Amino acid sequence: MTFLDTGDSAGQREKPRAVKGFRRESSPGTAFARKAPKESTPVIERRFSTRKRRRYLIEWRSEDSLCTGFTHDVSPTGIFVRSTFIAKIGEILTMQLLLPGGGKLRLRGIVVRSHRIPQQLRGVVPSGFGVRLKDAPEEYFRLLADLFGLRFAS
Repeated sequence: MTFLDTGDSAGQREKPRAVKGFRRESSPGTAFARKAPKESTPVIERRFSTRKRRRYLIEWRSEDSLCTGFTHDVSPTGIFVRSTFIAKIGEILTMQLLLPGGGKLRLRGIVVRSHRIPQQLRGVVPSGFGVRLKDAPEEYFRLLADLFGLRFAS
């Protein structure tokens, strides 16, 4: 490095200049350290089965109050429920899925994830919680077979 002649006896260090196409490596914590651009890492898909986006009314009890929401998507292993009431992770819920024809299906599951989204973004990103099903009747799987276009063995 060179010193600039500034007229004072101590002098000052010249700032290093950036060279186009060259990236200066420095140790973390130095004044000139730059973060490397993040390389996009592939997202690991943790879902075990495919989901279908369907909107069904769903009810459940939590802390002595009746709560309602709508399904965002359904699968053989779980449901994502859109609701303003967000159940706690680890909570076991007994839910009633209300079918369009007037029937009800009783489902039990455990809350495994939740997303609380600001009001302004709820039209774009669903706010709610994911439930991993532990107990579902045969009619639920018949409903899914119809949604997925599969034949259900009798």
